[in-house]
Parts: sequence; structure tokens; C-alpha cells
Amino acid sequence: MTVAEKYKAQTHIDLLNEEYVRWAEFLRTADQWDRGRIEAYQFEQVRKAVGFAYENSSAYRALYDEYGASPDDIRSIDDLKCLPFVTKEMLRDNLDEFAVDMADCRYVTTGGSTGIPFGFYRNEDAFARELASKAHQYYRVGWKEGERQLVLRGLPIESEDHVEYYAELNELRCSSYHLQGASMEIYRRYALEYEPEWIRCYPSSGYIFAKFLKDTGRSFPPIKGVLCASENLYDFQKELLREVFGARVFSHYGHYELSALASFCESEDTYHVLPQYGYVELVDADGMAVTEPGREGEIVATSFIMRATPFVRYRTRDIAVLKGWGCQGCGRPYQIWERVVGRLQEIIVTGTGRRISMTAINMHDDTFDYVKQFQFHQRQKGKATFRYIPKAGCDGVEVRRIKMRLLAKLGDDMELTMQAVEDIPQTRRGKHRFLIQDIEIDAVSK
Repeated sequence: MTVAEKYKAQTHIDLLNEEYVRWAEFLRTADQWDRGRIEAYQFEQVRKAVGFAYENSSAYRALYDEYGASPDDIRSIDDLKCLPFVTKEMLRDNLDEFAVDMADCRYVTTGGSTGIPFGFYRNEDAFARELASKAHQYYRVGWKEGERQLVLRGLPIESEDHVEYYAELNELRCSSYHLQGASMEIYRRYALEYEPEWIRCYPSSGYIFAKFLKDTGRSFPPIKGVLCASENLYDFQKELLREVFGARVFSHYGHYELSALASFCESEDTYHVLPQYGYVELVDADGMAVTEPGREGEIVATSFIMRATPFVRYRTRDIAVLKGWGCQGCGRPYQIWERVVGRLQEIIVTGTGRRISMTAINMHDDTFDYVKQFQFHQRQKGKATFRYIPKAGCDGVEVRRIKMRLLAKLGDDMELTMQAVEDIPQTRRGKHRFLIQDIEIDAVSK
């Protein structure tokens, strides 16, 4: 069998979905909207979302009645702030009351990265719009449906080599559950034959694969870019991916609740919040709007596409840093985040209560050269364990050097225990978490 026969693509399956095509075309048109048009659209959609939730969800109706609020009170976009927040716990514990009885929906669950198991109902057209919205963001950097892509994600692939070709998306899928040396060499050899134009990956999976290629000095075919999703992209990951693959590293923020979506643009590595997808607020510890550039806040989202389980002023427990409004590079008048700090479960708490995001563990040197993989684990404030899989030559001197450099980042109010391990388990979705956080953390510190 020739390579062309082995990797014979079909029509991209999403292009056969009428709602996907319709929404993608809508977003192409809306990409040219000015700020006035965007604000008018968001106000209209917020009114619809609040009205729909009040009329169709007994829990939302009871919640708003308790607060003395109603959809008629929404006379401007700022009036949304008069409505109460909803949380994962509220929705999880009262799902049937918050959900809306719809025929065309399914029950889905999140991966639990926040530490709170969470399931809800999702209408099928929302998922089509989700896929089209992510594709719309990828269009900005030159991606299009049907281009060859190697995918490194949590896919349960039963083949002996943990690789499969999925013709309907023209993608070569490589399971992130098997990122050991022998399997990664198999993935590389497939890539040499397949010649992908893009890599799509969890940042943690892409980082492990890139580290393997760099450490072994093995070649990889040229690509157009690396598309990262489903996890926070840390600077140390982005730098290695860019170095090894010689291409732009693109990231977007999203979540299973389909309420907020943000991504890099074609010009700069900042997160542009997609205004046609949902209305997104950043709030501080007192629930007040964050409007000052450089300040961080919890992401609170009102979905424009979810109806089976409405998400209105939904506290995501995710943190971002506001940059402002409008991007000088691409010209879009969107809300811009300087960076996504991460999920709460990606924050270490020091002995004095300081919160350190995993983004701070950004080494620009040879700190991790003698480590194959690592993970922090925190069970107690001010204390953490650094688990690592050592490489050849990782002796006591190297371990002490790593510890010293980490503590320089973490500070004097942290105790760090070093623990060599043979394996670091993935999550059930095949992700490689850099921090296991077992203590409860408030959304935004005061």
C-alpha cells in the first residue's frame, strides 16, 4: 500500500454538518464587526439567555425570584451584574432543576480538572457551534479543514502501536496515554511518512513529545504550527515547542461548559475573547468587575449557545489577567487577556498564603535537562512534593540544583520534597498534569 492509499482523506466530517457550516460562515462575517455592533449583539444575546433560563429552568426562576430579579430588569449589558452567580456546585447538586427538558441533547461530563466532578446536559447544535468557533480561531493562523494533522491527545486507541488514521478528519491520532520512548519513536516514524501540516495536542503531551525529540536529536518533518488546547499553555512549554518544531505555537482557552472561548490571534500571543460565543466577565474576590489592565480575575461566563443546561453568570473557577480591549496587532475590538493564569487546581499555596501559578515555573535554562517528566503534588499549605522521572546522569548534585532553582521561584515560605518515581500517571483523559492540588483554594485572593 502506498502512502497516498494509506492516508486517503475523505471530505472533512464537520463540513457535512449544516449547523457547523452555518455558524462558521456567521463568524467569518462577524469577524469584521466594530465594537458598537459587538455590544449590540451581546446585549441582545444576554437578554435572550436570561429570559430563556428564567422561563424554562425552575432553578434559575427560583434563584432570580429570591433575588427580586427578572429578565425585564436587563435594560443594558451592565444590568447583568445585578443577577446572582451560579457555581459548579449549585448546578451539580441541582442539575435537573437547572437543566431544560430538550429532546436533542446528551449528558456529558467534564474531566474534573477543577477537582469538582461535574456533569450536565448539552444540546447538539451547541457542540456544532463549539467546533465551528474553534475552527474560526484556527483560521486566523492559516489552518483549514482537511489539512493533515498529527493529534496527541487522550484518545483510547486499541491498536498495538497506539496509532490510528482517522480519514474523516484527515488526522493521524497518537494516544497521549503512551508517551514513553518506544511509542514516541513510533509516532515520529509515522509522522515522517504522513508529513503532517499541523500538530494538535494537549500542551503537556506536546511538551513531552518535543522533549523526547530534542533529547534524542531526532528529526521531525516541517509543520505550519502547533495548535494547543484543553490545558493551560505555560511559557516553558511554548518555548520548547517553538524551538523543536520551528513553528508558531497557538493556544486557546475553552471549557466543556461551552460558555467562554478565547484564543491567540495571528499577530500576538494574547487571548482574544470571542464575543459571539458568550458574554465574559472577570471578577475579583468581592465579585466586582476587573477593569484595570494587569489585574487578574475569575472568569465568569454567560453562554450564548448552551440551552439544555443554561450557563448564566457561571463562575468557572478559572483565572485570567486582563490586558484591555482591542488588539493593536489584528485590530479586533475584543476583550483581551494578557494570559490565562490557569485553573484553581494549577495554583500552589505557600506557607504565608501566597498563590503561585504553574506559569511561574518557567525555566529559561537547563533546570530540567536531567528530568524526563515532573509533577508537583500539594496536600498542605506551604509544602509540596516534586515528583520526577530521572534521566541518566541525574545524581544527587543535579537533584539539589533543581530543588534550589525551584525554591528560588517558589520562595522562602515553601518546603519542597524531591521524590524520584518511575512513572507519573495521566488523568483519565490522557492529560499530564503538572500539579496535583489537594487543598481547597478560593477563586481570587483578596
